[in-house]
Amino acid sequence: MTVNIFPPTPATGPTAPALEAFQQAAQQGSWLHVSQDGAQWQVMATGTTPSQRSVAWIEPHADTTSAFVQALGQSFSQGIQKAVAQELGLQPAPGRPLAARTVLQALDMAQTSQNALQGVDFLTQLSVSATQGSAAFTEACRQLALDPAGVDAGQRARIDARMQQRFEAAAASLQSPVAPATARQWLLQELSAP
Repeated sequence: MTVNIFPPTPATGPTAPALEAFQQAAQQGSWLHVSQDGAQWQVMATGTTPSQRSVAWIEPHADTTSAFVQALGQSFSQGIQKAVAQELGLQPAPGRPLAARTVLQALDMAQTSQNALQGVDFLTQLSVSATQGSAAFTEACRQLALDPAGVDAGQRARIDARMQQRFEAAAASLQSPVAPATARQWLLQELSAP
């Protein structure tokens, strides 16, 4: 019999188990279930006995699919979460297990989407680069009545480093991709900073 119970994740109200628990369970069994034991959530993989009988403990009101979609939203942006759920038809299904292959497919789709969005941010970051002397940098200098030639290489490197921090913070708070207008506003703020 292959039944694996993964580390519970504290739940306050409707908090879902961590995405990692779903991924680990999906690698161990064909079907996943969530179970709440007091204030703790668990993700369990359903296994089979040597005689091919399925083994699982299913709570009739536990909604594994909704918990998984919620966990996606904790690790990926709302846009990615919504797109993956829509593409795979992930709808609430209380008392029903979730296929491990669906979890793995959803994780692959979400990661691929996130990588694509990071590529968009990379291009946006290049478009506002002070070190590269981008058109956005030149325009920002003009708006602030600064001579771009008067901003030395060290200052430009520091501006780009602070812009990198802003892009990283946006990605960490699931606000990626950064709109070009937002990046240009950040650049103006960085050029205005002492």
